[in-house]
Amino acid sequence: MSFKRILAAVDFSPDSVEGFRIAVEMSSVPAAALHLLHVIEARPTVPVDAASEIVEEANAAIDRLVTACRPIPESIEFTTEIANGEPSDEILSRAREWRADLIVLGAKGVASLESIVLGGTAGQIMKGAPCSVLIVRQR
Repeated sequence: MSFKRILAAVDFSPDSVEGFRIAVEMSSVPAAALHLLHVIEARPTVPVDAASEIVEEANAAIDRLVTACRPIPESIEFTTEIANGEPSDEILSRAREWRADLIVLGAKGVASLESIVLGGTAGQIMKGAPCSVLIVRQR
């Protein structure tokens, strides 16, 4: 089975970085579109300066991740995005909007107490995904 539209969600945890590396490999043969998504969890009262700093740090982290995975084959249609909100909601929404046929994410991410109690992002994605899901553990 080949996938033509792969959504890789990263929070920069070791498992999600490994997931991105695997998504790049899977996108290479045959060439597929790969969309890299990082979701900044919404905070109700974050000052504007702090919010823009968080976005800048996220952009820098994405740049480092992409550079570490070079070379990304030119045959891959590659895009990146930073979104704000609840990670599972944003990942599922983007997968539907973008018509992804595979979501790749890490087994264990940066967890909050709430996600431990209510179930992690990976579990929520598995339950609500409109497509196949690959959950990756770091080797």
